[in-house]
Amino acid sequence: MWKYGSVLCISVLCFLVLFISCLNERENLTNQLSFYAVGDNLIHPVVYQDALQNNGQFNFKPMYDHLKEDIQSADISYINQESPIGGDERGLSGFKQFNTPEAIAPNLVDIGFNVVNGSNNHALDQGTAGLENEIDLWKQFESIFYFGTFNSQKERDSIPIVEKNGIKMAMLSYTYGTNDIPKAYPYQINYFNEKQIRKDIAKAKEKSDAVIVSAHWGNEGKQKPNAKQKRYAKVFADAGADVVLGTHPHVIQPIKWVEGQDDHKTLVAYSLGNFLNGQATGNEKNILGGNIRFNLEKNPKGVQVKQVKWQSLVTHYDLGNDDMNPKPQNFKMYPLDYYKDQVAQTHALNNEENMEVSRQRLVDITKDVIDNQYLDEHSY
Repeated sequence: MWKYGSVLCISVLCFLVLFISCLNERENLTNQLSFYAVGDNLIHPVVYQDALQNNGQFNFKPMYDHLKEDIQSADISYINQESPIGGDERGLSGFKQFNTPEAIAPNLVDIGFNVVNGSNNHALDQGTAGLENEIDLWKQFESIFYFGTFNSQKERDSIPIVEKNGIKMAMLSYTYGTNDIPKAYPYQINYFNEKQIRKDIAKAKEKSDAVIVSAHWGNEGKQKPNAKQKRYAKVFADAGADVVLGTHPHVIQPIKWVEGQDDHKTLVAYSLGNFLNGQATGNEKNILGGNIRFNLEKNPKGVQVKQVKWQSLVTHYDLGNDDMNPKPQNFKMYPLDYYKDQVAQTHALNNEENMEVSRQRLVDITKDVIDNQYLDEHSY
């Protein structure tokens, strides 16, 4: 009898050890994804004219070639499509009411972007018809998750969720306005509203593992966040958002961890700056944008944002070889760590008074704005 009792005790002990081991292993199980985000893809007429081919088609892909490998290496690659894609039949246009060639959409897909935000101050530049055209256009691509503008109240009230590697991300979006163009319907786009933001995030947290917010805010040309940006960053943090991706200022702004309620911390990139653009106003700060990279790691205790890194990006263009008719052309994006002085010297802005485009100047701007903890050998 004693013999059988000993065997039973040993069996129970073995079971308990195995059970506890399994529990510990479960607690350590981690799902992970890499996230790559860039700012304002702002297709001015000089950019789409440069992309126009002899056959009458547009090809923007060579402009992004130097970034393609990085974009495709991430699980999620996010872009703010700043200039709306309202439909080629409406006629193409630039500032102040943009309309970008539809060819930009498949080109961005081929480059490797898979999450596209459409919530910004230019979203209504082509009215309701233009807004709906862009929504319908992105629906044609199975690999694309588009959010930020809506064509029904039901869609607006549904939390946009993209899932990758077992991690569900709610993608919320808010803009300060739409250039005084009123919404035809209240559901078309979200303006900043504290009550609505808290409601949206609470709902999003019930349905997702992480909450990512696109915030179109700030003062153009200013490299420090204003009071409204800081106030809403705290609103997002208090509500429990995990990451805020800021756009609109057309220059880079700092990255900060903002403390919210219950010891929650939110990663806030106040402004990612311009991505591809042909902005005629401003200075060399407007050709310097950036991408923020981070990992989302999920275990049974929740999701953490880790390995946050910054990489500065440059929009290069020159004036061509026609001395009689110089105009911005040969647009190309470069990582700053790949941007050589020999190329920088040919930048069109160096022909303007009080402008300086050099590798060192762009490195200095980066280091002045972005905290050293987010920089490494690939940042600049």
